[in-house]
Amino acid sequence: MTQVVYLHVGGPKSGTTFIQQVLEHNAATLAGAGVLVVGPRLELIHAAMAVRDDRRLDDLPAAARDAWDRITEQVREWHGTAAIVSYELFANASAEQVRTALARLEGIEVHVVVSARDLGKAIASSWQEQLKFGLTKPLESWSPPQETAADSEWGWRTMQPANVAARWGADLPAERVHVVTVPTRAASDELWHRFASATGLAEVEDLDLGVERVNESLGVVEAELLRRVNSSIDGRIRGGRQKSLWMRDLLAHTILAPIGREPIGLTDGQAEEAAAQAESAIAAITAAGYVVHGDLDDLRPAPAEARTPGEVDDTEVAGAAALALADLLVWARAAGADVRTPAPGDRAEEPGSRRSRATAEVKGALRGSLARLAAPVRDRRVARLEKRIAELEAEVEASRALHLRVATLSDVVTQLLLPAAQQDDEITMQALRTYRDRSL
Repeated sequence: MTQVVYLHVGGPKSGTTFIQQVLEHNAATLAGAGVLVVGPRLELIHAAMAVRDDRRLDDLPAAARDAWDRITEQVREWHGTAAIVSYELFANASAEQVRTALARLEGIEVHVVVSARDLGKAIASSWQEQLKFGLTKPLESWSPPQETAADSEWGWRTMQPANVAARWGADLPAERVHVVTVPTRAASDELWHRFASATGLAEVEDLDLGVERVNESLGVVEAELLRRVNSSIDGRIRGGRQKSLWMRDLLAHTILAPIGREPIGLTDGQAEEAAAQAESAIAAITAAGYVVHGDLDDLRPAPAEARTPGEVDDTEVAGAAALALADLLVWARAAGADVRTPAPGDRAEEPGSRRSRATAEVKGALRGSLARLAAPVRDRRVARLEKRIAELEAEVEASRALHLRVATLSDVVTQLLLPAAQQDDEITMQALRTYRDRSL
């Protein structure tokens, strides 16, 4: 059983994707150093839902409810020195849910790691993430849900690091609760170095930090465009899975994010709210005596001259829409979509008819589209698995060679220890020659 587990529990939009990419990319190297990177990601998503008793589990396979048990079993079965669990939406678990979850790790030294960023940027990010799931409310009239909103994944319950640390660290010594701040002005790898210092990874050599940096943030114009699209969809895309696939992954991340990166500003009231939350967090973290990796000043909103979405004019939105339509058209062609699709209300298709075949072709194209959306993630996973397989094969080959040497040595020892009367000189010499050839 491992000695220490580091639970990186959030918060969202605090560099967690980068940290998780580095961990996954270096999983084999870390395992060689005695550190287990717990996963896979889907299991972590389900585990966080199980810890929080998320009602959406009712729509998932029954096995999803046992995901936290399987995660903790991975930790218990690891024979190295440490294990790391990293997923940002553990952050909104209640203190009682945390207490129940940590009971599964009894006997292991638990450390909690909370990462956090400039809380002004956190407000804009929270609004933007909810846009990707259909929010239509303008930023100017929106405010992050408060700590009491237990089901909120995008509000002060998860973004305010003192709140998260207090719930996850309630039964832990202060020295086992770590707060990692996202640097506002530093080298690109500084966040990793801060995280590594919190999780005992600073001394692990040969880690490759050159992972692909994915920027899924929308510019202010593109965010306003998406908000207007959400109003026009009028409920025709429903359910979390459908919204995450078509509105977030396709429209927001694939089409809109590359168009523009102009930062999103805040209203005066929102900036004041962010500043107040930052001061509250700094005071609470300092008073609690948690271990800080970085600078708590990083939580204070940095002065920014940025527009709010309401300041974007219709001409800019129309320009972004034209670019988005062009890119979406090219994407659909590359995905193999067939425009010869029956419109809603058309007469029923005859089996085997040209229209029926066209519909089948479109359905096939859509399945291909889904595969293309998943391809980058799948390709990275396949590459990691292939690398790990090669490493395991090398270990097996080395083990075979060692076993062969031991067996040969056993033959030599047997011959040397036999009474002289029972020895065959030729067999003894042959055993010695074999050992020499295979071992030297």
